Amino acid sequence: MENYEILETEPKGCYGVVHIVKHRKDRKTYAIKMIECMDEAIANQGLKESLILIGLDHPNICSYKEIFVAWDEEVSAMNVCMVMEYSSVGDLASYIQDKRQRKEKIREMVIKNFVGQMVDGLVFLQSKQVSHRNLKPTNILLLPDLSFAICDFVVPVFVSDEVKFKIRMKEYSKLWMSPEVLERLPNLKSDIWSTGCILLEMMTCSMVDENAFEQLIRIIRKDWKYMNFILEKLHVEKKYTVNLCNLVQLMLEPDPAVRTSVTALLDLQYVKESLVICGSWLSGKKKSPVGTEQVPFREGIDKLLEFMLVEIDVEEIQKIALKYIAYLLYESEVLESSERMVPVLISIMKHHKDCLELQARVCRILLKFAMKATEDSIEEGVLFSDTVINAILPIMESRQKFVELQQIICNLLMVLAGSEAAGKLIGMANGIQTIMRTLRIYIDNSHVCIPCCGALWSLVVIKENAQIAKSEGSLRFVLQVLEKHIQNGDVVESASAALWALSLHESLNDEQLEDITLLLIEAFELHLRKETIVKNICFALASLIRMSELVAFRILVPENNRDGLALIIQSYHKHFTDPEVVQDICMVFLELVQYEDVLPELLSQKLDVTLNSIKIKFASNEDILILVDSTLSKLQTIGSSPQDEDVDSNVVSI
Repeated sequence: MENYEILETEPKGCYGVVHIVKHRKDRKTYAIKMIECMDEAIANQGLKESLILIGLDHPNICSYKEIFVAWDEEVSAMNVCMVMEYSSVGDLASYIQDKRQRKEKIREMVIKNFVGQMVDGLVFLQSKQVSHRNLKPTNILLLPDLSFAICDFVVPVFVSDEVKFKIRMKEYSKLWMSPEVLERLPNLKSDIWSTGCILLEMMTCSMVDENAFEQLIRIIRKDWKYMNFILEKLHVEKKYTVNLCNLVQLMLEPDPAVRTSVTALLDLQYVKESLVICGSWLSGKKKSPVGTEQVPFREGIDKLLEFMLVEIDVEEIQKIALKYIAYLLYESEVLESSERMVPVLISIMKHHKDCLELQARVCRILLKFAMKATEDSIEEGVLFSDTVINAILPIMESRQKFVELQQIICNLLMVLAGSEAAGKLIGMANGIQTIMRTLRIYIDNSHVCIPCCGALWSLVVIKENAQIAKSEGSLRFVLQVLEKHIQNGDVVESASAALWALSLHESLNDEQLEDITLLLIEAFELHLRKETIVKNICFALASLIRMSELVAFRILVPENNRDGLALIIQSYHKHFTDPEVVQDICMVFLELVQYEDVLPELLSQKLDVTLNSIKIKFASNEDILILVDSTLSKLQTIGSSPQDEDVDSNVVSI
């Protein structure tokens, strides 16, 4: 240990502590796992068995620098010391935990990359007749280039004693262990089960916490068929592919004799694709060129940006550097450097016009920056300038066939359009025409329609943009989007907002007004429980009522068994605890009472009772009270009809 300087000590590992150390000569940082052995014979046997780890030379296997035995005078025991690779980036467990706290789904592309690297590593281990036996997220390092490396191997002699095994191995640590390892009968298929558990945790992290996941694994151990329900839920709700779900099911077969093997995995199409993505030699594709390991990941953002510009011609270096930046996007250092980083990103995107992958990665990073800037109420600077807008719109125009890139850029435009200055720049750069072309092409794709409509909603607030949108027939296409995706709440939310904004600038005939109103009422009924949809549709209906009395009658007269007024009143009872929603509902009521011919129908449906109920509940809300009092005042005028006045005069004369 005299060659190492201890930096910190982690309470990690089942068999002893882990020291984070710096080598006094090469000044590199390592992790030293120290396994305490009271018996010298076991220590020597452990040293002998561990030496095979020194020869494990593979990019997805943690490299071991040296393994030695040291005497600990304090406890009078031998320690087997295993000096292994250390990564400041962290491990897979910390990555999963971060996603879990954010309730953020891990993208399947990340999982697919992980699958490829794990299979590559397991094939290598099998060729060496080595089994890990304790694969879990904490034993998988995230390396600086964001590849994965299996670490912290279990040495057989240290699990040979059943009593010590039970004492040393905490219950939670056994969670990812295969059934046969728990029975201390490991084989080369044991790591397949553990990998399946890790994949399942990655897929479920946005849905369940650690305790719920632990319970889930325990249920699966007892009832394997329960996994069908979980995987179906992940496929439907989280949109993970059937092939990924099938892979997990194959890996989590409890009987090792039936469970798939590593070699059998290589025949699966999903695994073949994963190997290609991660650049495994097993796929027959070339790996990243020599030199990419020189990317200065640990020298700070400025050094990294400088290196990216110097090596701007090397596509692979740019991919790895962008991958690293994307991983660190939530770090304060990266977010604070956006003004310095954005020009570099734009330069890379322009320099590699033919590389779709690079363009997509840059746009994802720009989108993250824009979302963070909006969250922090920063709507100025290079991100919201023509530098970015004039770079992304031509790509959107030229890459019409690539739906994922279109989706990313549409989302980016939607966020940027929240800035009035950026909104004007987008309009001047033919951004609305480009958005509309994308919307026409992908009108059946809900993931594209949502940001397109969202961008239009923000953009048409500007008068000049509204005129462009009008000339592009935007309202008609947004109506088609709403009609096609009326069951999809996210599309309805976005499209109804765009519809409201666009309708303010359109001259609509009676037929158009009727069609729009009926469509909005149908959407209202389908998504009555979602506050944002209720708000958006109320805004749209209020604007349409203001345009024509026909809209008011269409709301009041049931069509296809849909009573518009009854639905609006019903929405109040569902959202009576949300003052903002109630205020928007009251705005619709106020617009309705502007037409005298509809007042009797409103009274017959006891709108005044609903209004008085709102008045009592929101007695301290001045904005709502003004709307309610104005509406009630209009309703009360119907109480004095000419016939009533004649009767009253006769009574007076008598």
